[in-house]
Amino acid sequence: MIGISFSPIVSERVLRRRDYPVFVLLSMLSFLAMAFFLLHWFSYQDWLTYPFSFSLMTLILTITLLNNQGRWFLLPYMRKPRPVAPRAGWKVAVATTFVPGAEPLEMLEQTVRALVNQDYPHDTWVLDEGDDECARALCLRLGAKHFSRKNFPAYLTDDGIFQRGTKHGNYNAWFHKIGFDAYEILATFDPDHIPASNFLTSVIGYFDDPKVAYVQVAPSYYNRNSSFIARGAAEETYEYYSVVQMASYRMGYPIIVGSHNTHRVAALKRLGGFPAHDAEDLLLTLRYRASGWQGVYIPKILAKGLTPVDWVGYLRQQRRWARSVLDIKVRRYFEFSRNLSAKSRLMSALHGLNFLHKSLLIFLGLIATIFMLAAGRTPRVVSYPTMQMLVVLWLVLQGCEFYRQRFYLDPPKEWGIHWRVALLQYAKWPWFLLALLDILLGRRMSYVLTPKVKSKSRNHLLLLPNLLVVILLCSAWLVGRSLGSAVHPVVYICALLFVIASLVLIWTDFWDFPSPFQKPLPISAGSNETVV
Repeated sequence: MIGISFSPIVSERVLRRRDYPVFVLLSMLSFLAMAFFLLHWFSYQDWLTYPFSFSLMTLILTITLLNNQGRWFLLPYMRKPRPVAPRAGWKVAVATTFVPGAEPLEMLEQTVRALVNQDYPHDTWVLDEGDDECARALCLRLGAKHFSRKNFPAYLTDDGIFQRGTKHGNYNAWFHKIGFDAYEILATFDPDHIPASNFLTSVIGYFDDPKVAYVQVAPSYYNRNSSFIARGAAEETYEYYSVVQMASYRMGYPIIVGSHNTHRVAALKRLGGFPAHDAEDLLLTLRYRASGWQGVYIPKILAKGLTPVDWVGYLRQQRRWARSVLDIKVRRYFEFSRNLSAKSRLMSALHGLNFLHKSLLIFLGLIATIFMLAAGRTPRVVSYPTMQMLVVLWLVLQGCEFYRQRFYLDPPKEWGIHWRVALLQYAKWPWFLLALLDILLGRRMSYVLTPKVKSKSRNHLLLLPNLLVVILLCSAWLVGRSLGSAVHPVVYICALLFVIASLVLIWTDFWDFPSPFQKPLPISAGSNETVV
């Protein structure tokens, strides 16, 4: 049992009293806009004469609106903790992993320098999978400690908590050999993530509360302007690392993010270390919560890393994430959800599915468009008046979105219409379907390290699926024309947009993207940004 004692953590509302009139007004406006649109949508009674195409379109509309409103009503739940000064005397370690040959030594050096320069007394560790001589020399030169499990066969297994070639296996080997007995607090960093010097002093104070097992700080990316893929990948995270995480913190368990996180070693020891899973961060969050531990989320940018800049790195990362999230939802979730409150259970169930739902909607939209083109039958609701009302609804919801972006971590840089996200969502829907197929067929995939340098592969991962989309849409149009039928021009416009998007993706698939590895540049201090 976790003892009950005074907690030094004071949480405060993010949505303040003066914000509520605007929030209520926008909520009522969006409700009225959706109500008028849905009354118009169902007034044609198309479910009687066009059951298949109308059902598909209604499903797309329903999921979109429910997701939008679910994210909107997270705003009142947002909380953030007040800073807590750290007390002296904690036995602290900071650690990063390293895979020789897969990660540049120059990148490791940048990270280790930043880890060594933390302003709270600590030991810095490099957990080296390959026992590399250059990594050893680097640690000796910078004042870091070096550990490798390469010469310990007991910590090199084919699966389980010591699985070879995995991050969780690397950390667990260090825990059992050194960490569990030597330290009280551990901060972990991916080798591309560079923390500010005040990272430790910003997080350690929260561990004075004995119920706190982990502290999560918002990540960010210093190479987000390297390519439109890097920019879009960063834009995908803005809402999650702000609104969603602050609402999750209100419920007691912000989601652990694998790029960097800080743990109470005693809590990790009770759980047996990092779980053996590709999504060890999400699974560890559930395990903490099921065991009665709590987490703290700091909505500030105190460390920055790299995000993929080319399609090979991005798509393979997204498929791995999707497969691991689905695996937890399908196979592991129910064993951890029994002791959660109804709100926490709902939040936990929906977490990750928001990461997947847009790809499902794109797939359903393609099916509906192809069907209407080939069958030559369009529901009556597909009309110019409907499109006009849809534009009005979009404008209202986009206005609410701009208001919600006020609560992003760095609003001046993160505000806007994120069109790159839409393009990335369209690019990866086939990969999400492959991830779902992996889970349904029970296929086990080997652990794949997300590349930290530009991939030399020229597999052209976007060519086949997007070429297939173009062929299917054109074939459906030809079938419809051969039958002498004609659909509403709106359907042709949708089909043309799909074709253009696919051709654009094929074109970008042949670009020579820059390397994602670069020296991190200082960033201006904003409302929540910290100079790195």
